[in-house]
Amino acid sequence: MQEDAQKLYSAVSKVIYETRKNKGIKYSDLCYENDIATSTYDDIINAKTKATFYNIAKVTRALGLSFEEFGRLLDKELPKDLFDFEK
Repeated sequence: MQEDAQKLYSAVSKVIYETRKNKGIKYSDLCYENDIATSTYDDIINAKTKATFYNIAKVTRALGLSFEEFGRLLDKELPKDLFDFEK
């Protein structure tokens, strides 16, 4: 199960990192302007499983993504068999 969690956090990391880069938002600006601790952002980008849903949601919103958009991007990054409990 831990391996599946790591795959999920890695996909979240990739979506957030690439969205920030594609929008041309500087790391420091994103954190400062949205009251996001740099350590929180680092935990998400480094795919730390201690990143909370609240913090992921806060960063996602700061990037201007709706949950629907974030979910769509995340779904593209997730391995198709990630939640295949019969494997």
